[in-house]
Amino acid sequence: MNSLNDLKMAKKCNHKIVITDEAISKVPRIQYKEIAEEEYDNIQELAKQVLKIAKDENDSNEVAITYSLDNIKLIEKGERYIGVSLGAEHNVDPLSNSTAYHLIYSSRDCVVIVLHNHPSLSALSLADIQFLLRYESVKMMVVVTNLGNISYLVKTMKYNYEKAVMLFNDAVDWNNAAKNIKDLQKAADNFLKNCYNVGIKYEKR
Repeated sequence: MNSLNDLKMAKKCNHKIVITDEAISKVPRIQYKEIAEEEYDNIQELAKQVLKIAKDENDSNEVAITYSLDNIKLIEKGERYIGVSLGAEHNVDPLSNSTAYHLIYSSRDCVVIVLHNHPSLSALSLADIQFLLRYESVKMMVVVTNLGNISYLVKTMKYNYEKAVMLFNDAVDWNNAAKNIKDLQKAADNFLKNCYNVGIKYEKR
């Protein structure tokens, strides 16, 4: 949340937040850790496109864009380097798009940008974390809310898959024992607060 007004809006809202042009314009340019500087503008524009596509084509529901960091090689081959998947109000499967599927299974490094439009305007979920861990080629998972806020997870050179899975399983145990929404959020927070120990960096803007 960037302001108290945003927080009040989320608390009052019992349905999804409708995306506005103002939210799209607010998407920040971020100096993403572990990502080449020349990609910062591209990723900012793609995050804006996620919101724009959701607003114009998907009733403000979830959208995922998969972007290959091998884009120069793919362009030289005349191949696509971006895949777009449309989802429902509370979920989207990046692999439902054939180009995204191909990129995730054939690229060295991919960035997956996912729109989240839950009433709570939540950041990264356990499902997002699981997707990042499951696919070796997915270097970074970026979540943009319907208000234009961003959070992301990125694998570093110290990334340890086995330790990451153990930390994720601990979070799932917390999730399964949860009795309310607050407890569910604590489950994801448990992973996010400790992921630096397994070679994953987390930031929220």
